[in-house]
Amino acid sequence: MLIVKFGGSAITDKKRPYTYRWGRLRGAASALRGHKAILIHGAGSFAHPHVKAYGLTPIGIAATKAALRLQTAHVIEDLAAAGIYAMPIEPSDVFWGLELARREPIDAALAAGMYPLLHGDVVPSDYGYVVISGDDIAVELAKAYKPTAVVFLMDVDGIYTAEPGTPGAVKLREVNEAVVGGAAGIDVTGGVAKKVEAALAVAKMGIPAYFCSIDDVEGLLEIISGGDPATCTAARLAGGEASHGAAGGHI
Repeated sequence: MLIVKFGGSAITDKKRPYTYRWGRLRGAASALRGHKAILIHGAGSFAHPHVKAYGLTPIGIAATKAALRLQTAHVIEDLAAAGIYAMPIEPSDVFWGLELARREPIDAALAAGMYPLLHGDVVPSDYGYVVISGDDIAVELAKAYKPTAVVFLMDVDGIYTAEPGTPGAVKLREVNEAVVGGAAGIDVTGGVAKKVEAALAVAKMGIPAYFCSIDDVEGLLEIISGGDPATCTAARLAGGEASHGAAGGHI
């Protein structure tokens, strides 16, 4: 079984609120046919505007939840066009804070031959409502389900030493603790650092984790077959040290 996250920047236009990129996920989705997987989608341009404008106030939470349901409906329709039939599961129904509190809806979907579909969300906790990212969800689901791999599908083909497309930006074949910790001149900050930390948390469980382009169907197929695609960035705990500073695509 795999855990696959479709990044928010890959399936939405983050510069235009509520803009879904129809068809962008279908190639990758088609590669998953016949393979058990739990799916996650990033919120992208659907939820972020509300959280930014209103915070975690009643109006902000309500507006965010409504936007996420609309986006999830788009994702379900897009997946179905690729032959992947998803069961939407709201994290606010199964998570308490950052912890998975209830597995039954996910287990039932898997048992029925469907693909559980979760997303970044606003969830209850001991401290009121909090934001849980799709990356946080991927880590927690990896703990519970021990997949063969976790794949973060992005709008670019991996983690880079600088903003992809800028002069001198080099894609990293792998990332390790040094990328987050700033050792040996390597430094990733902000959202990219959190994504790398999530992938390394998965790697610490002994589960392969990869950052790949959402368009890299061959790379995804290689991961499904147990391979280690050179076209993706892998999260490693040990081995070769990366030799550049790092940044990455938005997911």
